[in-house]
Amino acid sequence: MNKSEAKFHNTAVKMNDALVLLLEHKEFSDISISDICEQAGVNRSTFYAHYENLYDLLKETQERAVSEFFVSFGGVINTDFSKMTADELVFISPQYLVPYLSFIKKNRRLYEVYNNSGAFQIGEKDKQLIEKVFVPIYAKNGVTDKRVVEYMSHYFISGVTAITMEWVKHGCEDDILFICEVISICVRPSMKASLN
Repeated sequence: MNKSEAKFHNTAVKMNDALVLLLEHKEFSDISISDICEQAGVNRSTFYAHYENLYDLLKETQERAVSEFFVSFGGVINTDFSKMTADELVFISPQYLVPYLSFIKKNRRLYEVYNNSGAFQIGEKDKQLIEKVFVPIYAKNGVTDKRVVEYMSHYFISGVTAITMEWVKHGCEDDILFICEVISICVRPSMKASLN
């Protein structure tokens, strides 16, 4: 990336961050281009050099968040699940949960906005997670009915999201491995609880 491209990219990141900050206090429908420009420290012509409208900025902000989310998993998401045994495909494990929770802790504000703002298409991250992780794992365990996979995936995602939202609400104070254990016990109650 040359100097000009880097500057263009950094300005876009500033506007993405400005949108997230503004969404903490306002509904998307109440945010103006002037608000974004003021928060990001850019002028209107700079905004229009990057985006046609606020919806373009919103879409880019969401895509950036989803991309960063998957990057946080490293190579785990790109694992060839077909070569693993059913016992190895337990996605309620630190292998999957630690990157997930570390990303959330690092990006707490973005996560809160993402989950609390009606502006984001909440399902985009979930769709990719289901496609890249859940479908291959369920298939390896003999669960291939599309509707069953959809129901099971959303049940799992909703439960994990509820736990992580509570963790975020408390400032991510509890240790990540502790939260991993809480999630594991909720999903597989037969595990011995060491949380007493």
